[in-house]
Amino acid sequence: MKTINVVVTSAGGIVAQGIIKSLKYHNKYSRLKRYGYKILATDINYEAAGLYRAHKFSLIPKPTAKEYLKSIVDLCNRNKIQVLFIGSDVELPILCKNKHLIEEETGAIVITSQPQVVEMCRDKYRTNEFLEENNLNFIPTCLYHEIDDFIKDYRFPLVVKPREGFGSKLFQIVNSIEELEFACKAITQTGWKPMIQKYLKGDANEYTTGLTLGKEKNQIMSTITLKKVVKHGQTYKAFIDKYPKVTRVCNQIAKKLRTFGPLNIQSRIDVDDNQVKIIEINPRFSASGPMRTVAGVNEPDIMVRNVLFNEDVKTLDHKSLVCFRYWNETYIDKKKYERVLTQKKSVKTLNSSIVDYF
Repeated sequence: MKTINVVVTSAGGIVAQGIIKSLKYHNKYSRLKRYGYKILATDINYEAAGLYRAHKFSLIPKPTAKEYLKSIVDLCNRNKIQVLFIGSDVELPILCKNKHLIEEETGAIVITSQPQVVEMCRDKYRTNEFLEENNLNFIPTCLYHEIDDFIKDYRFPLVVKPREGFGSKLFQIVNSIEELEFACKAITQTGWKPMIQKYLKGDANEYTTGLTLGKEKNQIMSTITLKKVVKHGQTYKAFIDKYPKVTRVCNQIAKKLRTFGPLNIQSRIDVDDNQVKIIEINPRFSASGPMRTVAGVNEPDIMVRNVLFNEDVKTLDHKSLVCFRYWNETYIDKKKYERVLTQKKSVKTLNSSIVDYF
């Protein structure tokens, strides 16, 4: 069986851990044993659970450090890495911007969209402008200096959130001009910029859609939608089924973006007009990726099949499932953990265990 060497960055985060789960799921459950993944996980410190669920790991500098990019290149070369998966929003801009440099110097393929797509999607206001310009299910939005006219049209409650950022950080539903001004001030104090949107009622009508786009432009290899219940910015209950109305809109957006790699599109049904409205577009794998994998759409594996084996993948169906998330624990012998902290080698191995008690 062929071994594919991969790196997954930011192993302490939920996105990276989802990628690791999907790759290990392939190793354990794939019917076709043509190949398996050997996973090298990275993070900036030892207290990252994903490091100990991979086959081996390495600590690297912060993405803001001058030596960060060199450490990625060296790591890929020393370990004959074939595919690099980006596991966090923080690393996405620098690795996307330097995709060609990394690929030329190491031969490893970096799974990421084009820089202009990443840059636009990281700015939620620009993303909404793109949707509006292309008549693609945008949410009515304004900036702080436009708020007087906006309130006349949409009234409270309204949503205030940063143009930058990720998850639900500094996201607020406001019910008065005083609350709005306080929320905007909280965002500007972090160095970010606020935006204001119409509030879409109905927490039970929120969806997350994952897509994979192949090397050929506009080649949609898979689309899968989950109806989700969110807690602290993450999906903790999901209903995986066929949602053609949502899926159709997300496919239209993906084709208009003309990009490559994974896309994750968050949306809601606007009860005022019963239309799908786009909350945000993330040009990366989703934290709900493992749910999609178990349903039959293994997005990291689909990308590898496309970029390494030149497969024209087309995933047309998946299981319908209900997923309930919960906290779990992983354990390491304390002496082994302390020993690995003192090891001088750059790539280390230490496996944690998960107890089957739930």
